[in-house]
Amino acid sequence: ISRIHGGFCESPEIMEVREPRAKARLSEALATGQCLKPEQLKRLFGDQGLEVLYANVKKNDQGEIPADQLIEWLYGEGQGAKMLPSAPHLEVPRATTAAAAAAAGGDSPSAKSGSFSPRHCRTEQDVEKFGILMEKSKTQEAMAEYKAMARDLAEEFQDKVANPTAEAFIEQLCVEKILQGALFVGHVKTDLDSIAGAIGGACLWQGTATRAERDLNGEIMYALKWAGLEVPPFFDDHPGAATPDADGKLLPVCLVDHNEDKQMVPSLRDAPDRKKRIIGLIDHHALAESMASEKPVFMDVRPWGSMSSIVTHSYIRGNRMIPKPVARILLCAILSDTLNLQSVTTTNADRFLVTVLCILGECEDPDELARAMFRAKTEWIVGLGAYEMTRGDQKDFTANGWKVGIAVLEVTDTEPVLKVADELLMELRILKVEKGALKNGEHDRRKELDFAYLFVVDVTQQKSFLLVAGGRELALAKAAFPGRPLREAKVGIQAPGKTIQAAETLMEVGDIVSRKAQFVPAFFSALNSGFSCHKQPNSSISEEIAGIKEDDEVHAAIEALQKESFHDSVHVVRDYTRYRDALDKAEPS
Repeated sequence: ISRIHGGFCESPEIMEVREPRAKARLSEALATGQCLKPEQLKRLFGDQGLEVLYANVKKNDQGEIPADQLIEWLYGEGQGAKMLPSAPHLEVPRATTAAAAAAAGGDSPSAKSGSFSPRHCRTEQDVEKFGILMEKSKTQEAMAEYKAMARDLAEEFQDKVANPTAEAFIEQLCVEKILQGALFVGHVKTDLDSIAGAIGGACLWQGTATRAERDLNGEIMYALKWAGLEVPPFFDDHPGAATPDADGKLLPVCLVDHNEDKQMVPSLRDAPDRKKRIIGLIDHHALAESMASEKPVFMDVRPWGSMSSIVTHSYIRGNRMIPKPVARILLCAILSDTLNLQSVTTTNADRFLVTVLCILGECEDPDELARAMFRAKTEWIVGLGAYEMTRGDQKDFTANGWKVGIAVLEVTDTEPVLKVADELLMELRILKVEKGALKNGEHDRRKELDFAYLFVVDVTQQKSFLLVAGGRELALAKAAFPGRPLREAKVGIQAPGKTIQAAETLMEVGDIVSRKAQFVPAFFSALNSGFSCHKQPNSSISEEIAGIKEDDEVHAAIEALQKESFHDSVHVVRDYTRYRDALDKAEPS
């Protein structure tokens, strides 16, 4: 580790690398013996490359390879990178590269001979590639922070199920029986959280899960299939729901993920005895003025990012084991409602419980699960709003100190997306600042995005359109995709700032459709080729001022917008008026 780590930190080439964060991430990985997971290796080298790696580099029981061993094999005397069938971005540097290192001051025998030891032939692109691979998503951060605690909790479940604690015994005796036999139902315009909450609640409290609509979106169907669960029956079709059962009775109801009457399944909303039948409410939304009952009801309403987090915690509080299929559907719901733990509504409770459910549901890669769900939901998510579209499938990348956020929407019809292009551009600009928010409530401007993009991919015609949110984005887009035509994102759109024209808000990038294989490499190529614009990278902001919020109307408007936003069980509701006005008045930036 010392030799490889030293090679990456001390060679003349690396001293010139302009992306200190990537170097720092890689240095930390090497120094601490961090391993690369199979899914990371697969993304980097492909299926065939992974087979070659496993045949030549020792892996652990989980298929992980220590970073230092991988680097040594790739660039050591054996030049393993030459053996890989699909890694052109990891080619062994040419002899001229090693010679350049020697010319820059390297005087060891390996430098003079032009050999390819890790100490003298690292390229800037290599450091970038591995540095980015070491970046953690919000879900990976949660797993790293809570995994040990979550694993201990999961292992204790079995003992506690047989011998519940005093608190759990009271929970089981005094609380759980209140909802026994109830119908659990979510809201109309059904989302995954309302389906998963109904399933999880019915399993815990010995009731029956139902759904509020007959048709379900693609994300819900994907999650149910992955969890190995059947679609819950439609509320009206279940005996005792809309009409009396065989005994002539109407069953009690527990609402999940909603409490407004307009969101209730119509047959319940219009029932004259509705206030008598509703005996429970589990929700994470504000209470509606219309929510009322004739008798006391069981209520569990918490300001968490997902109602399924509340249900999961109820299992833990009652020392009830969560069956694997139920754990999986609850996990899917939390990832969905929090946009893979990236939403402004995400809490530490959601982060911790995702970690617990990954263990209980045997999910090794929640990021990939979230991406698969978002792809399945894309057609439906278009109808949710700009907030979800810019965050549903969004990833950040770093190169040469610049941080680029890339969101992707794969659709069969681009028109519904571009119809709200003005709101999408607002959200992209807000997202850049939003990334600087820390969990402790403070802000670090160095973590803000320098660029935020949304690629709208037409999967039927296999071509893509790039939404351009500002002057910085325009400059990089022109460098990454030279010669591509620009136009208005929609007719009559207003320019989102003073460094870009309305006719420059959409770039037709042509027949490229892959973020990993095409979008990211194009941006990296531009950023690694001396890119510059009217702004410096946010990462270069000094530590002394990084935590000081910018005092202007634009940032004040963003802060107010974040505080005033709310989720109405269908989408995030935002009012862009103040922010739009602030952009119109602001100086070019």
